[in-house]
Amino acid sequence: MEERIKIAQEFVSSNLSARELNEKYGIRGKNVIPTWRDRYLLGKYYLHKSKKSSTFAGEIKTGIVMNDPERQQLVSQIAELERLLQKEQMKNLALNTLIDVAEEQGIQIRKKSGAKQ
Repeated sequence: MEERIKIAQEFVSSNLSARELNEKYGIRGKNVIPTWRDRYLLGKYYLHKSKKSSTFAGEIKTGIVMNDPERQQLVSQIAELERLLQKEQMKNLALNTLIDVAEEQGIQIRKKSGAKQ
């Protein structure tokens, strides 16, 4: 795990490509290192884990260590924001569909581009 974190850090901080790092460390698969980088940046790599505490690589990088209630609160906030975003995207789709149907019936709702309207 430490080696993955080290390689992910090198990928983020250096100008080396994933292919160059694959060759350097003898890693097969073109998406392995980008996946490690993504997990590292998202803080999903555990440096160590026990029943009492766990530390994420992202927390080590930023120097911010959150306890379980703080992490749980952030996770629940993210879930709520994702739910609200999905709801708004569906609402936007519904409204655009409604406008499209109305314009097919000859009701002009959207403004046309140009100087005079």
